[in-house]
Amino acid sequence: MANSLTLVEISAFSGLAGALLTQLVTAFNTYLTDRRKQSFELGAEYRARKAETGEHFYFMTGEKMAAIKKNVGYWRNWNNSRSSSSLQFLTAETRQFNAQLEKLDSENWKYNLVEMYYGIEFTQAKVHESNDRSHRLYLAYLDVADRITGASEDETETLYQRYATIVFEMCGHYEQVYQLLERDRQLVRNELAGMFARIKI
Repeated sequence: MANSLTLVEISAFSGLAGALLTQLVTAFNTYLTDRRKQSFELGAEYRARKAETGEHFYFMTGEKMAAIKKNVGYWRNWNNSRSSSSLQFLTAETRQFNAQLEKLDSENWKYNLVEMYYGIEFTQAKVHESNDRSHRLYLAYLDVADRITGASEDETETLYQRYATIVFEMCGHYEQVYQLLERDRQLVRNELAGMFARIKI
């Protein structure tokens, strides 16, 4: 009788232990599944945001590069022109160019997130340095252009030489910016292409 009672107790304990073990294994599997699901969802969200930011950066960089190329072309072609009409045209184009770049920067906050997702070379710190140089050159350009308008014949030649030097410096500066943008745009394009190539439909 005692043996059968012990056997019943052992069987009950075994059943209880088995049920507990089953619940523990189930809970652990559920935990692992939830962690994998959460990790997958976070990874998917990260990739989606990276792709969206990269596409936006690619587009905005293309817009900037087109504006730079157009204006460097104007500056190079009109640099030696000595008429007041040419000077006014170039000054108007330069003002429009600066306004266009500022508008692109101010209205497109996603462009500034690119460093979070891509190892670009033209970082925000370098952009600020470049913008400072751009503004200094632009102010020097406006100053000389204004002075040429009201200058005497004796002063004009010296001012036009200064004007040509500033325009030359502006061309060189923006060509460097163009090259940096082109490299970063290609880097982002390659990473986006790699991301999309890994997606299996």
